[in-house]
Amino acid sequence: MRENTEQVIEREVSETSLPEEAPLTQITRSEKEHDKNTWQWMRHFFTEDTSPDNRPIIELQRRATWIGVALILQALNEIPRKYYIPYVPFLKPWSGIIPFVLVLGSLVAMWMAFRTTTFKQQARRSHSSSLPNTRPRRWQRIILVCVVLTSIAGIVVLGRTVALSFFMPPEYSNDGTSLDTNAAILLVQGHNPYTDSNIINVVREFPIEAYWTTPLRVGQFANRLEYPSASDFRSVLATDLKAGFAPEFESKVSYPAFSFLTLVPFIWLNIYNVLAFYLLCYIVLVAIAWKIARPELRPWVLLLSLANVSMLISASSGNLDVFNILLVLLAWLLRERGWWSAIFLGLALSSKQLSWFFVPFYAIMIWRQYNFMEAVRRLTVAGVVALLINLPFILWNPHAWIAGVMAPIADPMFPMGVGLISLSTTPLLPIFQPMVYDVLELGAMFVALIWYWRICKERPEAAIVLAVIPLFFAWRSLSSYFNCAAFTLFMLMAVRTFPAKRRHTRQIMDRSMLWFDHNEPMMSEVPTSVGVRVAFQGLYYCRNWATTKLALIRQSFSSMAISSPESTPPPPRR
Repeated sequence: MRENTEQVIEREVSETSLPEEAPLTQITRSEKEHDKNTWQWMRHFFTEDTSPDNRPIIELQRRATWIGVALILQALNEIPRKYYIPYVPFLKPWSGIIPFVLVLGSLVAMWMAFRTTTFKQQARRSHSSSLPNTRPRRWQRIILVCVVLTSIAGIVVLGRTVALSFFMPPEYSNDGTSLDTNAAILLVQGHNPYTDSNIINVVREFPIEAYWTTPLRVGQFANRLEYPSASDFRSVLATDLKAGFAPEFESKVSYPAFSFLTLVPFIWLNIYNVLAFYLLCYIVLVAIAWKIARPELRPWVLLLSLANVSMLISASSGNLDVFNILLVLLAWLLRERGWWSAIFLGLALSSKQLSWFFVPFYAIMIWRQYNFMEAVRRLTVAGVVALLINLPFILWNPHAWIAGVMAPIADPMFPMGVGLISLSTTPLLPIFQPMVYDVLELGAMFVALIWYWRICKERPEAAIVLAVIPLFFAWRSLSSYFNCAAFTLFMLMAVRTFPAKRRHTRQIMDRSMLWFDHNEPMMSEVPTSVGVRVAFQGLYYCRNWATTKLALIRQSFSSMAISSPESTPPPPRR
């Protein structure tokens, strides 16, 4: 009887406990399903396939996350300090630290994106990515959400850029754009832009604010290093407008000729708002990224292009860096198609001086991937292209051309920027002599070149960042120097297996495609003198070289345009 009673009690307890455990299990399962559904949209940015064959995609998506960090920091740097410094007055003496930290953080994030990983790190990441519920990680989710929020601001800036480009009169917040537009107008009228450019005419022609100009440490601004205030700009410019002469403001066309030659078609069509050209450059940049990116990274292309607030602002202000980085990007993308790569590099050199910093990195990349003579040939082609574009203006007035192109270096401009010089506006550092910053800039360039020599074969895209790092230590380190690096770096990392000259070279060098054998000895069994044998051997090598070049030219006609791996395969062997 006692045993029956205990059995009944146990049965009742078990029966009463079952209804309580079931709801708990259902709640736990529903929470997991809800959490999974909440983050389900992230599968478009982080692959769920963690197999060993998919590890390259996982690694690229991790790198894209770091590019997102760089874009977020650059977007924060675009917020005018006048909007938040009044609420934190104790930060006013230290406000120069803010852009320094943000831009330095963006450079570090870009370094994290392209840095090479050791075998131990790769093994650790492969093991962690193969574990369940580790993709994506929490920090990656947080960064992705922040990038999405930043893209909202980018959409607003993009809408404003479209309005400024097509539905409003020209408004150039960058004096370089207004001077270039005025240079195109002068050229259409038959005047030399390098001799007849005048900031007074530009101010009267376009509605620009006084503080959008570039001040010089002469005239009323002489004997001072502190950057003028907005009221100083207005008062000095008003005085100069009455006098008809403005020595305190940069009046020269400070860029090579291709910077304003691209705007001449707009002037011929009586279109004086050229902001659409820079917006088009950005659209072309994004279109190229979409075309060359792996399918798994195309959601990142769209998201990062919208979150690229700093570059969108550059496009809305008509900043020449957007056009310049497009040419540099094409030079790097087509690096295995010699002539085309060199031509785009030459176009970049003839558009803005910033591209000159990429030249030694380009030479190292070609030298390491091919040989020294190939690097010399490509630099020669690029130099000839740049010279031909600027040659008419050099012959027109060589002194004026040199004075205009060298103005960013030779003219007495004020120190300013977001790099090391920004700390001079705080109690941390004084403003040193310009030579100190020049030495630091050259030292940084030397270190960057050595670094690139070591990694250029594995990470050729690293030059996009390493080339602008020296400018962080310069006398003038404008934020526009760094704004175009992050998205361009991502594009070069996201590129698929690109149709390369190397593939066609393998076909052309196939013995079945050529009617000679490279390894065949020449006159090996004929008893001749050494001089005659050397002469015939030289003729034989010249014949082989010419035949190979003709075959390369023939094959290159079928690969002129940028294509993707889905394009048609190479022609079969004959």
